[in-house]
Amino acid sequence: MKLNMPRGAIFLVAAVVAGLVATFAIHRYVSVKTTVPVAATRQVFIATADISPGTALSGGSVKAVSWPPSLVPPNCPATMREIEGRVVKGLIPQGNPVLLSMLAPAGTAAGLSGILEDGKRALTVKVDEVAGVAGFIHPGDHVDVLVDLSLKKEEHFSKTILHNVTVLTTGQLWEQKGDNKPIVVNTVTLELTPEEAEVLNLASNQGKIRLALRNRNNKTIAQTPGITTSALISGVGMKEEKVAVQPTREEKIVVEVIKGLDRSDAKL
Repeated sequence: MKLNMPRGAIFLVAAVVAGLVATFAIHRYVSVKTTVPVAATRQVFIATADISPGTALSGGSVKAVSWPPSLVPPNCPATMREIEGRVVKGLIPQGNPVLLSMLAPAGTAAGLSGILEDGKRALTVKVDEVAGVAGFIHPGDHVDVLVDLSLKKEEHFSKTILHNVTVLTTGQLWEQKGDNKPIVVNTVTLELTPEEAEVLNLASNQGKIRLALRNRNNKTIAQTPGITTSALISGVGMKEEKVAVQPTREEKIVVEVIKGLDRSDAKL
């Protein structure tokens, strides 16, 4: 059976087929040209919130993200298995990557006892907003400790008693004062030697302590004699203002000398 089609219909079908073939070829060409090569990435674990020292890492405290290999810092774990349950030695701010060097040895129990250096002690003291540098002190910071002691009536003594001390944690506790409702008290836990712990314990009971925030890279120990109220009032330690003394000009007498039509000045 022979199918007879008008010549115009045949041309129309051929045109449609050619158009479809051309459309497919153009689409394939454009797809190949616009394909973006996939860059290599490396899995990194970052903190979802600030992680305090002594905290055991878990899936809720970190999340996996993909970074280019060139941006991945050294000593960075690639799997969660490497850091699961490991205890953090210092503060890890939110968004920062977790490094193996930031973690205590495997098997260390959670809490401050596991991250203390050999021979060091953790001592917690109460501070107010002023003594705690208005909340700007964070775990991992370094501070100097000052004490204000009352010597006698209207006489106080201020002295820096500890230098370059590491802050382990900051926190709050509830304290009952008389019949009033409990109030929130700010606390700071410091890492100290046994001798420093004795000094701070006595100072915190005998006077008022304050913390002076240091630059972490500054290891200088400023040895100061301290100052008393009377010395402060008398201006001891203040720079003396130097007054420049202007030399006095020598006074001279000028006399006018007249010789005929000539006139001249003579200085005596």
